[in-house]
Amino acid sequence: MHETHLASPRLELKAYVRAFAQRKLEDGSTELVEPAPAYLEQILDLEFGVRPVAELGNASRFTHNRLTLVGPSAYRPFNLHLYGGVESFAIFFQPLAFGQLFRLPLGPFVNQHHDAYAVLGAEADQLWNRMAETPTFAERVKVAEAYLLQKALNAERNTSIMNAARYMFRAKGAVRLNEVASQLSLGLRQFERNFLGEIGLSPKLYSRVARFQAALDTRIHRQDTRWAHLANEFGYHDQMHMIKDFQKLSGLTPERLLSLIGDMRPPALTDTVGESQSLTRLRPRQ
Repeated sequence: MHETHLASPRLELKAYVRAFAQRKLEDGSTELVEPAPAYLEQILDLEFGVRPVAELGNASRFTHNRLTLVGPSAYRPFNLHLYGGVESFAIFFQPLAFGQLFRLPLGPFVNQHHDAYAVLGAEADQLWNRMAETPTFAERVKVAEAYLLQKALNAERNTSIMNAARYMFRAKGAVRLNEVASQLSLGLRQFERNFLGEIGLSPKLYSRVARFQAALDTRIHRQDTRWAHLANEFGYHDQMHMIKDFQKLSGLTPERLLSLIGDMRPPALTDTVGESQSLTRLRPRQ
């Protein structure tokens, strides 16, 4: 049996967390292999049973630690192997939010899996122990929220580049980069350099992944929606353009990806977060 639980964060954490999710596979369950396409969230993954194994695009394999930090993925989709006895709890952060909460640069985490103990130190061990002692999903969510609320008290303030990235994400990638740069009083090339240096992805690729994952999440949430309708809704030239984009960012056609993805994109990720940000208010207030 494959059991999943999902929850949205409390209001005070919506700026930092998109969703909480938990999966359990009974002992003796058949191995599952689920593709992980491109995405912009960082994920903090806690393992309490048999460890999943990530098969990366370069043919290397990474066995998840008890607590693993999975960075945004844009260049190399990977497959996750799940075995009987797996028990995972995941925190899906808003794009950029992990760096703000833990006051860490974003670039080193892009396309990487890290042992969270090496990144967060002893507090990672303390969090894992509290979660392991907590029997239910709802109670684990409360433990995670209490931990993150303390982090939020000292979170890094938004920069103008962060505001631009959030605007692009909420716009589902439907932006003109020259207009975004202009609102920051930057030339396009300078904006591209600053964005890549701070976010770890080029603004063009960031927008592209934002559109891709918005289209995918919408299709997961609205399963009766036709792909041609989604192609039009999310600004692809046509359905073939969307298919090619899906293949480049997931390695699969849209229909094949949907049939294999399993619980890698929880439906809770389709929840809207806050109000759309105005393009004219990207610079932080002094």
